Amino acid sequence: MKHENPPLEATISAEATVLVVDDIPKNIQVVGAVLAASGYDVMVANSGAEALLRVEVQKPDLILLDLMMPEMNGVEVCQRLKSDERFSDIPVIFLTASTEISNLQECFDAGAVDYVTKPFNAAELKARVRTHLELKFAQDQLREYSAKLQSLHNEKNEFMSIAAHDLRSPLSNIYSSARIILTEPQMKRVEVEEFLTMITSTSEHLMKIVQDLLDFNAIDQGRVKIDLLPCNLSTTAESLVASYRTKAAAKKQNLHFECASAEVCVLADESRLLQCLDNLVSNAVKYTPHGKNIWVRVLNDAVAPRFEVQDEGPGLTEEDKQRLFGRFARLSAQPTGGESSTGLGLSIVKKIIEVQQGRVGCESVLGTGSTFYVTLPSAS
Repeated sequence: MKHENPPLEATISAEATVLVVDDIPKNIQVVGAVLAASGYDVMVANSGAEALLRVEVQKPDLILLDLMMPEMNGVEVCQRLKSDERFSDIPVIFLTASTEISNLQECFDAGAVDYVTKPFNAAELKARVRTHLELKFAQDQLREYSAKLQSLHNEKNEFMSIAAHDLRSPLSNIYSSARIILTEPQMKRVEVEEFLTMITSTSEHLMKIVQDLLDFNAIDQGRVKIDLLPCNLSTTAESLVASYRTKAAAKKQNLHFECASAEVCVLADESRLLQCLDNLVSNAVKYTPHGKNIWVRVLNDAVAPRFEVQDEGPGLTEEDKQRLFGRFARLSAQPTGGESSTGLGLSIVKKIIEVQQGRVGCESVLGTGSTFYVTLPSAS
């Protein structure tokens, strides 16, 4: 027995909404019945003004628009729709009486894609609606694919930027330092140790960049392994804060730790959780000015305990907030000690926390600092 794919009309009608605009109720009833029988979701409007109000509430996929209506005719309605970028992509098919054919040029000039004459032929009406919905959906897909390609292109450029700058410059420093040590046999021990310290520090930075790139790729391919077990958020946070006191002190920052309880248990992958929380504390130290305060808190909650990092940094612009957890996000704020960033950290944090059924977010006012937080399911 031959199996056929469902007709395209059925696929489109299952998700398409058509707005029918006509000042004659009988016409709306006839057109609505034809479209409803084909599976379309039908909206109706009895005038041009009502049609403009309806599209504000719910944007249709196609509009069947009567040409001759009192107060505001179809051409004016079409012109107003096409002049608004929110609705300019909606295909408009005019409904015209045979005696109005002479006005069709004006309709097409206003932005219409087709017309159907009255009295209606059901087969013709369905065919024209289906054709233009197919075209619209195809155009929507092309726009979506184009946006994805542009996003991939931007990510490729960002990756090349990392390779060209974030990796090349530290590698150059390591190479230069190693060459100096090799070519200066009489160098004093203390000088050798200074160069080796710089090589070690720069190597750690390179390893962090490479690990971020590997994590990013693993997350994208769904290869991140998560083992959810009860763990004490309080002790994890306390040890993390202790590890950052030296870095904070070097910038004369005051690093405070506040904990609601000695034992706040959450369900998480402890190593991955530490990776995420480390990123948030590291960013606070990195972006907070010298001499300012940073608060790390653990707040208990019966359902979703919360870890948060509050800083006295520059805060976030509205544009920064939109891009904050995106891939390769480069924000307007700059590190206060010359530190560098791949722009991958927060996107990795978001993915890993969400895989653990948690949530990550940020509350910030420009000029007054930011508070980044993570909530996780309580283990109790």
